Amino acid sequence: MKPITVNWTINLPNESQIQKMWQELVFDVIDEEFEFINLVKANLGGDIYFKGFKFHENEIFDWFCSRGRLDEIDFYNNFLLSDKVLKTFNNENNSEKRAFKIDKEPNFDTKDGFVIDGELAALLFHGGAYGSQYKKEPKQIKEKARLFCSQLFYEKYSYDYVRYYTSSTAWNTWFIDFIIDYTYLIVCMETRTIWILAYTDTD
Repeated sequence: MKPITVNWTINLPNESQIQKMWQELVFDVIDEEFEFINLVKANLGGDIYFKGFKFHENEIFDWFCSRGRLDEIDFYNNFLLSDKVLKTFNNENNSEKRAFKIDKEPNFDTKDGFVIDGELAALLFHGGAYGSQYKKEPKQIKEKARLFCSQLFYEKYSYDYVRYYTSSTAWNTWFIDFIIDYTYLIVCMETRTIWILAYTDTD
């Protein structure tokens, strides 16, 4: 499949085209194992969720995604709160919790791709409500996060290759919705894959 890139020959899609896109858009769930995610799961308290979603080619979706304008197509509600995504939260960490929509809508901040490895390293270093059991030197932890970024998007941190969004609020019932509810959303343009790492914890 072609990477997600800006197509300057297509004008801004209209509302009917966007609605049609949501009816036709196809994405596959990816379960892949990474050392960094295993370290996070093994050394942090609370619950960890990690999944990838590979998007099939769709020129309307690509138009907005390539320009960092996903908010204009109500992406978070239509994608994150879709039955297909919510079902992937079920049985994570052998939990009996089920993921459903809540009154709070997903609310994400856009961040520079260059901070991804640093924020992920900070998660593994600091941990949750009771800290992290991973006691390696910060330099070693940063290297683990850097390697993870290399595996996801080849360390191409620029705007054309990766987009990064984070949320610090609960957006479905899988989250505890009390003290720590965090979501990292990484859009990898070359592989057409969106990776979601979510973490919830309480004291």
